[in-house]
Amino acid sequence: MIDYTHFKCNECGSDLDYAIGLHTLKCVSCGAVDPIEASPLDLYLAHDYKAAISDLSYFDPQTVSHELQCDNCGANFMLPANVHAEECPYCDLNVVVPVDLSRKLQPDGVMPFMIHQHQAEASFKKWLGGLWFAPSALKRKAIQARPILGAYMPLWAFDAEVNSRYSGQRGDNYRTTMRVPTTVNGKTVMKTKTVVKIRWRHVSGRVHNSFDDVIALGTNTLPIKFQRFLSEWDMGQTQNYNEKYLSGFRSELYQIGLPEGFQMAKEVMLFTIRATIRRDIGGDHQRIHHVDSDYRQVGYKLLLAPMWISAFNFKQKTYRYVINGQNGKAHGERPYSWIKITAFVLTLLALLGGGYAIFNQ
Repeated sequence: MIDYTHFKCNECGSDLDYAIGLHTLKCVSCGAVDPIEASPLDLYLAHDYKAAISDLSYFDPQTVSHELQCDNCGANFMLPANVHAEECPYCDLNVVVPVDLSRKLQPDGVMPFMIHQHQAEASFKKWLGGLWFAPSALKRKAIQARPILGAYMPLWAFDAEVNSRYSGQRGDNYRTTMRVPTTVNGKTVMKTKTVVKIRWRHVSGRVHNSFDDVIALGTNTLPIKFQRFLSEWDMGQTQNYNEKYLSGFRSELYQIGLPEGFQMAKEVMLFTIRATIRRDIGGDHQRIHHVDSDYRQVGYKLLLAPMWISAFNFKQKTYRYVINGQNGKAHGERPYSWIKITAFVLTLLALLGGGYAIFNQ
């Protein structure tokens, strides 16, 4: 058995849970509070990436499951794989296992929950009702597949100075005239028409980008396709890591290692790099053939981010969703009505066809 931390009320001995939106723990029974001293994380500080990966084991991270004995009810139980904060399944005692028992790298900061469960559920219903091209029966027949879970999920936040060399083409529009056959009163006649063409020329150059806190998922619990949505955080709310914020919630260890996380962050950075290159090329059109980037002064932070997570069933299929625990925004997998999509496309084609006919007349 391993040691762990739990937080009990000094007044009545019941559990203390983190009070959402406040820097306090609150007793679930008598309501007594235990303040948490706010300690904002210095977001300008970051660990050296190269130094960290040179010190990491090839096997980091490993899948771990901790066996605990509850101090409250005496039962033995296993934490789910790669989880370090959870409740005893027999008496709901909140437990937090020190991260250093399982991982080489420790969390730097935690973004505390600001959204309550009932707010998250309302946000989910609003999101579900606002989906375009969703089946008409979705709101009535979507069934909650599992209870909504409040959990802290690991995120990597990367900084980098990136110099990029590129080669490509610049396209500049120019106007010219040409003779084209046109139908007038049932007869084909030749008319002069002004058209826009593109003059291409080869270009190459260098651009620089500075990146700060580019987010990459550190968990396999959520699909990678949620990556973009899960990059939207108010980093200014981040506190130095404190186990008290985890009390009453699940918290995961990182399962996506530091090198893999950086590769994911580089893919995010590439969108910005390519946009910078297009601006540097200029002109009306740009083609990028090759990009060679040099990443320097790479730094990282490991953060725990608050999320409400669940899934719903619709027509024998399960769809996962997540609500941002800071701002209440919802995102997830969803079904589509191909009948609605087909009807929309046909209507659009009909409108475009009618517009084209009027233009020709």
